[in-house]
Amino acid sequence: MTKCIAIDTSTRRFCLGVKNSRDYFDRSVDESTDHAKEIFKRIDDVLKLANTSIKELDFLAVGIGPGRFSGLRVSISAIKSISYVLNIPIIAISSLEIIAREMMEKNDKENVILIEDAGRGNLYIGSYALKNHEFIKLSDDRVANINEIEISEKDVLIAGSGIIRYPDLKIDSKSLLNQTGEEYLNSRTMIDHAVEQFNKGNTIDCMNLRPNYLFDEVAN
Repeated sequence: MTKCIAIDTSTRRFCLGVKNSRDYFDRSVDESTDHAKEIFKRIDDVLKLANTSIKELDFLAVGIGPGRFSGLRVSISAIKSISYVLNIPIIAISSLEIIAREMMEKNDKENVILIEDAGRGNLYIGSYALKNHEFIKLSDDRVANINEIEISEKDVLIAGSGIIRYPDLKIDSKSLLNQTGEEYLNSRTMIDHAVEQFNKGNTIDCMNLRPNYLFDEVAN
């Protein structure tokens, strides 16, 4: 059975979980003020909770953003180091996709547009759908200025910190959800998706792992 660890530090939420042969173990932290300070201790703690050695892991899953510049560097650097030393393959996952998957399930929706605050009047945008039980990314994750946003999707769930910070965005929808994406960052959802990708052979090595900043000057 597959054993793995999953981590995402693209937001203020420190999302961390492990799957051993049978069970899931979560050690996520809301409103984490310093992702870098205890990252390896937290990884060690959740592995002990799962009674699993880091050397037993089949792969490492990491959220590559888009998101907070400083936060992404923390998890990317940690996963790179572990992968390099122990030669463990990596599954790289869009952080927006993790959020969208959980958001669809919790709100019983088949279409979602995620709009997250990127700082300085910019937004991260991801568009996703569920068709015939298959999760589909409708377009690449992108960044846009608040003045460029004009969305008319009556039956699509639209959510994220962007619509909370900028309530006057030009959005026409019957399904606006005033919740931030980080509230939906879930290690089990991330692990389940990563296992699917691992079984398809979609792994990379540490030399090819890069964060998806979309643009480097994003404010933290």
